[in-house]
Amino acid sequence: MGWLYFLAGALVGGAAAGIAAMADRKRQAALFRTRQEEDQDALVGTIASGLAHEIRNPLSSLRMNLQLLREDWDHPITEREQKGRRKIDLLLRETERMEAILSDFLRFAAHHTLNLQRTDLNALAGETLDFLAPQAECARIRLRREFDPALPLVDVDPNLIRQALLNLLINAQQAVGPGGEIVVRTWTHGPEIRLSVSDNGHGIPPENRDRIFNLYFSTRPGGTGLGLPMVKKIVEEHRGTVEVQSESGKGSTFTLCLKKPAS
Repeated sequence: MGWLYFLAGALVGGAAAGIAAMADRKRQAALFRTRQEEDQDALVGTIASGLAHEIRNPLSSLRMNLQLLREDWDHPITEREQKGRRKIDLLLRETERMEAILSDFLRFAAHHTLNLQRTDLNALAGETLDFLAPQAECARIRLRREFDPALPLVDVDPNLIRQALLNLLINAQQAVGPGGEIVVRTWTHGPEIRLSVSDNGHGIPPENRDRIFNLYFSTRPGGTGLGLPMVKKIVEEHRGTVEVQSESGKGSTFTLCLKKPAS
């Protein structure tokens, strides 16, 4: 009977080895696909950035020539001259808008090499709020901060996280009207350090909530649709996530979830 036990053991061991080998092959295949996708994304990003740079140069030339042309029409008198001046102003505004879109796109497409630093998120958020305070005061928007005084330091690229926070604050300002309120909070949640921006604005309609991080999706006239995708990209580059809660007519909360340092 011993040989039966030996045979059974061999079969079980062989099956286990086969399963392990199959799992390893699947992991290798998934890793290969991931690398292919990353290479493809990098190639597309390089081509898109090159095209954006090529478009930017003639746009800059067009803007400068329109500015010179506007100077020639600086004091329109006749109705025809006034109409011509309005057309020049319109073309100049659209050119400047296109340059702004290209600048936003280039910032989005850029590969960020993270300059990780042990950072106090409370201080970073406070400085950003101080920077926006005069603008918010002019718009009669209240900025409120609720910072966890015991918040641990976190390893992030402070410039990129500041950019993400600034994008969220600008979105919040556009969502609330005069008399509105924006609250920035920090706290610890399990293995994460969290930073949120809440507003009491119009909220996000249910049909748009799955689209807000899509490139170029915007419901705001003149919006580029790059602000929130940039936030998501920056946070994911930090191996974090972005959570969104919103209710139509009551406001929205965007939360950056970042990992605590290992030590």
